[in-house]
Amino acid sequence: MLSEKQKRERFVALRERNYRASLQLEGFDVEPAKVNAESDSTPESVKIAKLKEHYAR
Repeated sequence: MLSEKQKRERFVALRERNYRASLQLEGFDVEPAKVNAESDSTPESVKIAKLKEHYAR
């Protein structure tokens, strides 16, 4: 039988997996390597410009 701490850890892990899966279903890129690589190297103004280009259809 699992202890209370183990149950909580398993629940947290399950919740995180479900959250990532729901983001993927909505079309978000959830691969950590891609997200982290772009987040620190690109200035915010460039990211905003890319988003504006993407949504200007």
